[in-house]
Amino acid sequence: MVRNPRRLAPSVLVGVLALAGCSDSTPTDDNTPATAPATIESSTATVEPPTPTATASTAPAPPPDAVMPALHSRTYEQARTEFSRQDLSPARLTASAQHKDVTLPGDHDDWYICDTSPRPGAPLPATTTVTVRLAQDFSDCTTSFNGYLYEENDPSSAP
Repeated sequence: MVRNPRRLAPSVLVGVLALAGCSDSTPTDDNTPATAPATIESSTATVEPPTPTATASTAPAPPPDAVMPALHSRTYEQARTEFSRQDLSPARLTASAQHKDVTLPGDHDDWYICDTSPRPGAPLPATTTVTVRLAQDFSDCTTSFNGYLYEENDPSSAP
């Protein structure tokens, strides 16, 4: 008496399939004796790992976007040097004055960076232009009268 025929049938099927997979699948003639598969002695056989092959669908992964460096309190020249060090084009830097009443001179390499856009740590895709806001003296970065360096230039200040 079989106690659980539901478990027996799959077990028998797995066993039959396993035995069928182990036999030589080459058809034989009734007149030709079946040959056993060739065996390799394990002491003399060497197994080479498979060699990866290039396929047409495999493309190199695009390089990750750069990250905006922290430039606050550095000079404009130091920012250009940092961009070059990180393989970023210094031509991506656009300088402007921190204050509305200050004109940025043509030679502003020794001016200090007060603020950047994008912010430090933000992704920096290759098409993004970086704006740096500069002040001649670093202490001027924190001075502002509604965007003006000098209070008397602020139109909203009391006369």
